[in-house]
Amino acid sequence: MRAAFLEGHEGIGSLTVGRRPRPEPGHGEVLIRIAAAGLNRVDLYMANDGSGFRHELPITLGVDGAGVIEALGPGCTARRVGERVVIYPARYGLDEFTRRGDQMLSFSRAIPGENIDGCFADYIAMPEACAFPIADDLGFVEAAMLPTAYLTAWRAVTTAGQVRSADWVLIHGVGGGASTAALQFCALRRARTIVTSSSDAKLAAARERGATHTINYREQDVLAEVRRITARRGVDVVIENVGADTWGTSLKALTGGGRLVVFGATTGPNPPADLQRVFIRQLHIIGVTIGNFEEFRTLVDAAERKLFVPVVDRVVPLEEVREGLAYLESGQQTGKIAVAVDPALCG
Repeated sequence: MRAAFLEGHEGIGSLTVGRRPRPEPGHGEVLIRIAAAGLNRVDLYMANDGSGFRHELPITLGVDGAGVIEALGPGCTARRVGERVVIYPARYGLDEFTRRGDQMLSFSRAIPGENIDGCFADYIAMPEACAFPIADDLGFVEAAMLPTAYLTAWRAVTTAGQVRSADWVLIHGVGGGASTAALQFCALRRARTIVTSSSDAKLAAARERGATHTINYREQDVLAEVRRITARRGVDVVIENVGADTWGTSLKALTGGGRLVVFGATTGPNPPADLQRVFIRQLHIIGVTIGNFEEFRTLVDAAERKLFVPVVDRVVPLEEVREGLAYLESGQQTGKIAVAVDPALCG
């Protein structure tokens, strides 16, 4: 089968589009014919480094995917051949976390494209429970955007951030996939949002998607603007996905008892902690990576009901996945970048 896989960690050029063996579904697994996949920053990290993620080379990249069930392994009872599905982005074992419904915390969690072969391929074998059915009118490209960025943003806004109507929310770097999704979900909850970017075009797009206020951080002081906009009160929630460069501003922007929800560290993972501010202001710092089964079901249902539409900047064929990653690395995109693995299925 066709696949985009790494044979080293020397950058995007380490990614080969070639042939790999087609997987066979094991007990309790389904074989999924991939229609569309999604690019994520972790694909760049795997290409450039990959340290910290247990894996063997070669490894097929691609965390996110959606497609059609091609075959059932022994013991499958819930899914059927020909069913349209989106893939929950992790395998897992049975442990204390999965028993309580926190699949993303499982000690034996294995993520496609990080630990095991991923979705930049014609086929992938995954546990039956990880294949979530989707409605016929939810396109494969839109569905493939859900598992990582949109699920992470959903958990960040709803479960971790507990964003409510009229809350003030600060979202950094609004052009990225997860931050764009977070803005969409805050708008659904009628929160008041302040978003930042260095691009006026991205800020204009954010206003069209419901942003209440926008800040160009190259031209304006973000903290001063947040304090002005909120009459010095501060925000209830910060969606933090930048890291060291914005961490101090994020803590200072919060009102007393505010919630800092973090799911990224692009500019560095070790900022000054500012512990006195944390305990004096009784701030909550909450980490998020993807979400659990229940949250994924709710997210897919919301997408099927057209409560939101995933923002897709561009779609590239599998043969041009390197060009797609280069575009992602440039930071020019607004929203997500999709890979049409099977253009005929993508429509």
